[in-house]
Amino acid sequence: MKTRQEKDALGTVEVPTESYGGSFYVRAKKNFQISNVQATPSFGTAFGLVKIAAAKVNGELGLLEKKKSVVIQKAGEEFLERKFPEFYELDMYQAGAGTPLNMTLNEVLANRANELLGGKKGEYKWVHPNDHVNLGQSSNDVTPTALRLAVLMDLENLWKIEKQLGESFLKKSREFSKVLKTGRTHLQDAVPVTLGQEFGAYASALNNARNRILVAKAELKQLGIGGTAIGSGINCHPQFAKKMVKELGKLSGLNGLKVAENKFETTHSMAAFLTTSSVLRSLAVELIRICNDLRLMASGPAAGFNEIALPEVEPGSSIMPGKVNPSVLESMLMICTQVIALDTGICLAAQKGELELNWYTPLIAIDLLHQIEILTSGMEMLRKDCIEGLKAHEKEMRAVLESSCAMATALAPKLGYRKVAEMVKKAKRTGKPFSTI
Repeated sequence: MKTRQEKDALGTVEVPTESYGGSFYVRAKKNFQISNVQATPSFGTAFGLVKIAAAKVNGELGLLEKKKSVVIQKAGEEFLERKFPEFYELDMYQAGAGTPLNMTLNEVLANRANELLGGKKGEYKWVHPNDHVNLGQSSNDVTPTALRLAVLMDLENLWKIEKQLGESFLKKSREFSKVLKTGRTHLQDAVPVTLGQEFGAYASALNNARNRILVAKAELKQLGIGGTAIGSGINCHPQFAKKMVKELGKLSGLNGLKVAENKFETTHSMAAFLTTSSVLRSLAVELIRICNDLRLMASGPAAGFNEIALPEVEPGSSIMPGKVNPSVLESMLMICTQVIALDTGICLAAQKGELELNWYTPLIAIDLLHQIEILTSGMEMLRKDCIEGLKAHEKEMRAVLESSCAMATALAPKLGYRKVAEMVKKAKRTGKPFSTI
């Protein structure tokens, strides 16, 4: 493999001739060979948008020559088209604060910008990674800003999918509005309920979970870009932050982005990400409750509740012929369990803000973006492959209701609690339906 030599503060580095990355990229790729976990497309896009916006703003502020501003923006646009793989080749379990990600992208854009101006990779004759691409920035404000943008963009799709799932439950609520069944508390016969009322409650829970996302999004829209190393804005133009937020809003299509009220806080506090993770954990908890209910309702058919029929998506056993499992529900339950586990990781990482910096942003990015990814895909699967095709066993539910003592509660105000309790005992003792007592 042909290489070129680049020098940095630590010495000389052999860089693959064709690579748009530089010495920092080579060191990071060599040092951190931990996993196959790499930056998500949304995280890369958000990083690219920050660099494009910075090049434009610095040009407008007169801090960057027009031709340099233009070629850096052009290189950034090509990066968004996934023409340069270096950024995505880095392991996300890397040096704290996301410095390898930030510096690799600085090198990639600088090398491509120099090419566009007639130069060669590695020379940095006209455009330098630090002096020009990273002008007015630090990994400490770029990384959390990019993560906020990535999360906001990914939440847009999650919001849509969650809304569709809620609508599916609401549709089933109407479909089952007159389907009577036995309501249970403590898994014991309690009072009559309709299957529609149960599904309506699930729809309401998902709607409330979606509303909680709005709180998280409001916090995420406070951007700390322009705070540079610790939030003070050292080496940054006074108008940079304001212009950056406006430009990032245009580029990303996200509404309501704001300059953080206190950039010191956004540099060392990861509370906004913890809030988002907590909201996703809450959604996961609700989905676990709902999926567990559906598994119980579908249990059997002979030895369980047998109240509903789930769409059959695969054979249920390698040894038991004809058995069909609640596979989609079980997949969703595993997804939700993982979301809760990832929330714990984010909680621990958020605690690690020491003095002026929390350097755990790469770990938070891994966990938070993965939470959103699997919840989004999982809810789409749940809607399409389970809820939409779900059927009610109406006759079976009515038969169980009529043979149970669930109607007893309705008689208590008229006959008295003690008398009705005696009737229930008699029904159980004789084995006769309560309605015949």
